[in-house]
Amino acid sequence: MPLIRVELFDYRMSDETSTALIEKLTDALCEATHPGLRDHTWVIVEGHSPKNWGLGGKPWPVDQMPPAPGS
Repeated sequence: MPLIRVELFDYRMSDETSTALIEKLTDALCEATHPGLRDHTWVIVEGHSPKNWGLGGKPWPVDQMPPAPGS
């Protein structure tokens, strides 16, 4: 049972993004391994607030974030 887990900033998440990631990541895994894995592949897409992320032992510098899509 392959499991693909994707975590990204929640402001980058939408239903369309989640659907596209699930489809395309499953396609990529099956292309790289075996097409028969398609029906057994799980994809988890999670969005998280940047306030809950850290880098280098420090909270993520939210004020240095790239602008959200559509900004």
